[in-house]
Amino acid sequence: MRENINVLILEDEPITRSLLKSLLHKEGYTVSVTSSYDEATAAWQRASYDLIMADFFLEGAKTGADFLREVRAAGSKIPAIALSIADGPKNLADIENAGFDCYLPKPIDMKVLSEAVAKLLAAV
Repeated sequence: MRENINVLILEDEPITRSLLKSLLHKEGYTVSVTSSYDEATAAWQRASYDLIMADFFLEGAKTGADFLREVRAAGSKIPAIALSIADGPKNLADIENAGFDCYLPKPIDMKVLSEAVAKLLAAV
């Protein structure tokens, strides 16, 4: 079991949030789910996490990339996965420049997601 591994999810799409939470719970992770930059920032300040999974684009002025840039600016090297439907060269470069360790396209392949999470956590 992975009950001591905490994952922070930042995703504004309710169905995707639910799927991510279900999959990660099933695999034994403790999951905190947020739907906005502000919620993710508040969660990040309240608790300690082992992995961030963030939608690159969010509704509103701030994005998942903005959130991760803030985390990185604070000196954290926490593993982070970007989730996005945007896979053009500029968007992929923006994802990398924001400090994400991995990019997974939407719709999300749950097997690929599970493998990416395990790989990133094993590298820590």
